[in-house]
Amino acid sequence: MAKKIIRNYTAFMLFDGLAISFFFATFQLFLDHKGLNLLEINLLNFVFMSTIFLFEVPTGVIADFFGRKRSVVIGLWFHALGFLIYFFSDFFWQFLIAEIICAFALTCVSGALEALVVDSLNHYNYDGKLEKVFRRGEIRQLGVILGAIIGSFVGQFNLAWPWLLSSGAFILLALATSVFFREDYFIPPLKKEINGRSLGKIVQESFSLGLKNKKLIFIILFSSLLALITQPLNMYWPLVLKDNFFLPTKYMGLAFSGMAIFIYGGSQLSHFWQKRFKSEENSIIFSQIITFVGILGCLWFSNLYPFLFFLFFHEIGRGLFSPLNRAYINKNISGKNRATILSLESMIVKVGAGIGLISSGLIANNFGILNSWLVSAMILFFGILFFWLRKKR
Repeated sequence: MAKKIIRNYTAFMLFDGLAISFFFATFQLFLDHKGLNLLEINLLNFVFMSTIFLFEVPTGVIADFFGRKRSVVIGLWFHALGFLIYFFSDFFWQFLIAEIICAFALTCVSGALEALVVDSLNHYNYDGKLEKVFRRGEIRQLGVILGAIIGSFVGQFNLAWPWLLSSGAFILLALATSVFFREDYFIPPLKKEINGRSLGKIVQESFSLGLKNKKLIFIILFSSLLALITQPLNMYWPLVLKDNFFLPTKYMGLAFSGMAIFIYGGSQLSHFWQKRFKSEENSIIFSQIITFVGILGCLWFSNLYPFLFFLFFHEIGRGLFSPLNRAYINKNISGKNRATILSLESMIVKVGAGIGLISSGLIANNFGILNSWLVSAMILFFGILFFWLRKKR
């Protein structure tokens, strides 16, 4: 049964990567085409992160209380709705509504999916390494590659069409999840047990456990730092390729696929990377030296091909980080409130991302995109140094 759970998780991640990525290579181009400036583009994502901050814990508690599978399926249907709104929209306020819906959708899926998989494996006495399971999940990047290439090809004819593809794909994924995922061990609470006090107790317990867990605090803070510094790269790379290197829209998907391949490659090297260091914490911290070097390389070269190489290279560090991070955090939390604690972690990380969006948007609007990348590189360098020195104490 454990093998079936892992297969279902792997298939879900692959198709989720496909569904979410049709607009990845054209997102900023679409909004730029609609007349939004750099700060407005980042403001949309800031609202996205803020909505996640507000809903992560409530949806995590609901998933722990009413079932993780149910939460995931609801989230997938809301994803489909949000992307459909994007397809029909033309103005900032309409995009804002779509972002809020998509953010709510993500909170329904984020902690719940991970908790569903881990606790299902525990229920069936899985004795393998979680890092291996999450490394399998990085096949999502292959779906992202395919989706980005298809989306950019379609986007050269109409930049709104990739949103329609994503909406339809999430409808199919919601139906498939309802059929193939199981949560047999979950026992719904009695109606008399469902009240504000019982839900609040889960939140209180989760906060208490998190504050007492130094390892959990470490990984959350480091994840927040990474979320902060990657925002200007996430948001502005298509605009740099368009404005600085005159890359046509139809090739944006190929550029994005290169980034996704390097992320996937980094994730598959995570096992060997972890063996290289004496501790899990060191393997996580020093994985981001690769990200730092990649960002500096992008700033150094003004020719397209070396720029692309270092843009791809920095993604190796991000690929290394993901399975190491997910395995480390799940090892250090208990199953009872897993979805809520994972939602707490996601909520705090989104605070870092939100700060990164606003600050990088202001820097990019006033001083240029590449200067916002330089600031990110410097913050990452001092962050790596700070966390390493703190760990040595």
